[in-house]
Amino acid sequence: MRVLVVNNFVRHGSGIDACVGIEQRVLAARGHDVVLLRRDNRDFEAARGLKHAAFLAATPYSLSVWLEMERLLRRQRIDVVHLHNLVPFVTGAVYDVCRQHGVPTVQHLHNYRAFCLSSYAYRGGHRCHDCSTTAFAACAVYRCYRDSYAASAGLVAARWVDWARGRRSGYGAGSYIANSAYTASRHVDHGMPADAVRVVHNPAEDLGALQGVSPRGSAGPAVEPALTFVGSLIAAKGPWVALDLAAALPEFRVRFVGAGSDEQALRQAVRHRRLTNVEFLGPLSGAAKAAAWADSFLTLAPSLWDEPFGIVVPESYSLGVPVMAPAAGGLTETVVDGETGIVLDVQRLDQAAARVRKLWRDQPRYRVMRAAARAAYESRFGEEIFAQRLEELLLAAAGQR
Repeated sequence: MRVLVVNNFVRHGSGIDACVGIEQRVLAARGHDVVLLRRDNRDFEAARGLKHAAFLAATPYSLSVWLEMERLLRRQRIDVVHLHNLVPFVTGAVYDVCRQHGVPTVQHLHNYRAFCLSSYAYRGGHRCHDCSTTAFAACAVYRCYRDSYAASAGLVAARWVDWARGRRSGYGAGSYIANSAYTASRHVDHGMPADAVRVVHNPAEDLGALQGVSPRGSAGPAVEPALTFVGSLIAAKGPWVALDLAAALPEFRVRFVGAGSDEQALRQAVRHRRLTNVEFLGPLSGAAKAAAWADSFLTLAPSLWDEPFGIVVPESYSLGVPVMAPAAGGLTETVVDGETGIVLDVQRLDQAAARVRKLWRDQPRYRVMRAAARAAYESRFGEEIFAQRLEELLLAAAGQR
């Protein structure tokens, strides 16, 4: 089977980008040909003058993607196209070319872009559904994408083009893969046919293998009194909650791995609040990421939005590190309170701090949780499990056994 994978990569990487990388590797290992059509936000950020303007002009509908797809499908036999992130530079043009050539398509549902152009369904500290009630104009009014009127207006224009071409959700695939049952249910609630959506949990790189974490065990680096936040430093991901936990738990180090628009404000808040137990490590990947994370007592995933899946959870489990996260969104499918982590009530951080201290004092119980976290990774989120399920769905979409 020859699979065309399509993705718009982002500046600092994302769970979607990680999933695409794993997909390429596991499908190739199973003997399939994998072709990648990519766009990259870093190319836009490096562009100047007319080239920069050309990128912006392409956000409603990309003729360059249309032409590239047209050439590719004429020269190669593609059995199925698997689409991931199309925003902002792939656009719905990819669907039009696939339909013209009769090539089956599968869209991966990683977030809420179908009904919220920022993809978070979260704004100003609360859940937001304004796109659904304003024909997406709210995205431009509130600068929801990249905090830019121009970039947000470009996405609104892209959705209106999709509407005109019969893609009300922005997608026009024959079938869909959701990264959690919660993500699937949200899309069905917004009109997507339930029988067109299948659930496949995202895979995660085995960071534990890079640090000597034993299968079904808790061997590995010695655990330190450290809490680690891994992800984008933006409000929806909850870094400010992590900062409040740092203030409530001065005996624990709190480390931030990642980058984002709130980073400078977070650093200023650390100085203003005179927090001496906070460290910013920047965006890391691979062995460097594993090394900075592996000795953590807990991973902090205090998302304020309804996280569709949260790849930070299985990554943490691969290291044998339990996770503290709220019972919201797809996180309810991955974090089991008292077994693989601690369910966090962001309104009661005093209780959360007390539970962290209690668990730190109960090392036998903590070792059991570490082993359970690693076991959860191996049984549910390993690359081989993802590969089997993904291969099955792509073969079905391509009409092959």
